[in-house]
Amino acid sequence: MGRRAVHSPEELRQLILDASRTIVETNGISGLSAREIARVIGYSPGTLYNIFENLDDILLTLQVQLLGRIADHLKDVPLGTNGETNVDALTHAYIEFALENKRMWNLLFAHSVTGPNRVPPPFHEHLNDLACTVRKALAPLAPEATHEELDTTARALFAGVHGISAVAASEKGAHLTPATAQIYAKELTSNFVRGLRYRSEH
Repeated sequence: MGRRAVHSPEELRQLILDASRTIVETNGISGLSAREIARVIGYSPGTLYNIFENLDDILLTLQVQLLGRIADHLKDVPLGTNGETNVDALTHAYIEFALENKRMWNLLFAHSVTGPNRVPPPFHEHLNDLACTVRKALAPLAPEATHEELDTTARALFAGVHGISAVAASEKGAHLTPATAQIYAKELTSNFVRGLRYRSEH
């Protein structure tokens, strides 16, 4: 693409992220390189490193943005007083989002973050937002649970659904595929809800 003579650092940062997202969505993470990003935005590869530390930094920023998008997406799911209906709605929305964004979703698993100090605060904030949304959905099913208990339960459920989304989005599962992901997720959440009810009643 052609470019203006000058972009501000913030404009250049956005150009790099937009180009990187387009490349991943089109060709997957294997198609992403500093040279390819630079070609798309019309700058030299060295320019990228004036804005980002390295390619790993770009990928991590894309991960943070993706988590923010799914956190906002789930916040828009209406929740009521029926815990099972809440869980079903959130799970369906989560799997649907993952499958609609398969290549970006695979980025969460294909690219690992090295070391706890490399994970920026927004990454944890988005994960906490997701846990909070699931916690609210589960609350009617475990009215006697403490905040800590409910938080652990919410994160466990989130991890299970997240695993299903990962296998389905990778399209490498023999039985768990994009076509069957919602069925497997429903099986998981139904048993999960059953266990919560039993624990609450006993």
